[in-house]
Amino acid sequence: MKNIFFKDKKVFITGAASGIGKATAVAMGALGCRLFLTDINEQGLLKTAAEIQEKGGKVCAAEAFDVSDYPMMKHFASDVQERHGAMDILVNVAGIALFSQIEDMKHGDWERVINVNLWGVIHALECFVPEMIRARRGGHIVNVSSTAGLIGLPWHAAYAASKHAVVGLSEVLRYDLKKHGIAVSVICPGAVNTGLVKTAEIHANDLQAAQKAKARFANIAINPERVAQMIMRAVRRRRFIVLTSFDVRLFYFLKKCCPCVYHMIMLIILNIMDKTFKKLP
Repeated sequence: MKNIFFKDKKVFITGAASGIGKATAVAMGALGCRLFLTDINEQGLLKTAAEIQEKGGKVCAAEAFDVSDYPMMKHFASDVQERHGAMDILVNVAGIALFSQIEDMKHGDWERVINVNLWGVIHALECFVPEMIRARRGGHIVNVSSTAGLIGLPWHAAYAASKHAVVGLSEVLRYDLKKHGIAVSVICPGAVNTGLVKTAEIHANDLQAAQKAKARFANIAINPERVAQMIMRAVRRRRFIVLTSFDVRLFYFLKKCCPCVYHMIMLIILNIMDKTFKKLP
């Protein structure tokens, strides 16, 4: 039944060189999807494509570019839609992370995070969704947000701004696109052991503490293949919001139902992060 559902579906996936994007591409490729992949990391993207093809999967296009570059996204979308028609599923995964307090950020930090995490999603939607609507075959959009898209974790100002926006955008599209038979899912992972762990930027006074924090994060994180399976299930069941682990569900519950407890926990987390990264007394 699962194979029948996904077989020959045309799927566009960003961030496909590693992590959740790669795991989702491999999983969908194994079920017979026709894949259209991108990532800024060309070498990693080509490895993903090769791995899928070696297992008998279909990679119709794999092109490296920055999702924040609208002309590149538009060119790629126009090319693949002219040759292959409208997509059936969009999976927006590409993202970057920054941990910083606002006084330590430059304007370029805000721009970089917002451009990739939010504008990258918008560019894909703008370039692919109108053709999906015109095709009148329905479809599905998957936007990968984060725990930071639901709660106000300290040191996450730019990252949370972008990820909250993705959640809000997804909720609006959930209703706007319903009449076209296009469902929307927003995935809110907690700790996932992806390339983002290594590339995440931390504006800390103690760089050694930052590296140790990344290592601890990786140790408690779930693997991206598990998240990929949750994405597949969300598409099959047309489920809107997916919380990938108990900690995410707990924080979300506390925010909605026990705001005083949630507030205290956030203050404790802030205190820990300040002392760890800022070396405050």
